[in-house]
Amino acid sequence: MRAKFKAGLVGIALIGCSVGVATWFGVQWWPQPTPQDFEQCSEKVDRTSSSEDQRITLMAECGKQFVGRRKTGGGYTYYDFLQNRHFDIAGPNPTPNELRYFDEQYTSYLDSQRRDAVAAALAEKQDRMAQPDLQDDRVAGSISSPGPPMVITPTNVPIPRARSSVIQSNDLCEDASLSCNWTKFSAGIKKLFESNARINRP
Repeated sequence: MRAKFKAGLVGIALIGCSVGVATWFGVQWWPQPTPQDFEQCSEKVDRTSSSEDQRITLMAECGKQFVGRRKTGGGYTYYDFLQNRHFDIAGPNPTPNELRYFDEQYTSYLDSQRRDAVAAALAEKQDRMAQPDLQDDRVAGSISSPGPPMVITPTNVPIPRARSSVIQSNDLCEDASLSCNWTKFSAGIKKLFESNARINRP
């Protein structure tokens, strides 16, 4: 009887220790429910992620798992970035029928874009044809003829004075040009040699 009582006490002690250890390490006895949409998944990531890098990685996984987003009044919405618009969907992910509807809408969207581009091109062409005078010559392909050449005449040009072809000895020249100065210089040298020759003559 005592042996059974001791075995019972040991069993209770073991259970108590295991409960204490589980509480200490934060082990949860009841399993967490699986997230049902993106919002639940992101809440779980916020609670369990230990670093910012891990949080970013887990959030990306939530986005891959659930493409729809919960609406405020209930239900879900899906954003199609190709069409830049939102679609209402029944659950956190679109059904095959909803995906088929998105594809049909995208085809209509492309047709509408194509029609708008063609209409804009036609309107631009008609606008150019209605106003031919406003076209640029380079666009029309014609080259305008240049006007007469511009004549530029200088102002304040000095008028040269007529000079005598015969240079007199006492008034060699009147202007201050290089040739006049050279003539004066050579005439002076010539006079110097003539006077020296007269002095040295016996």
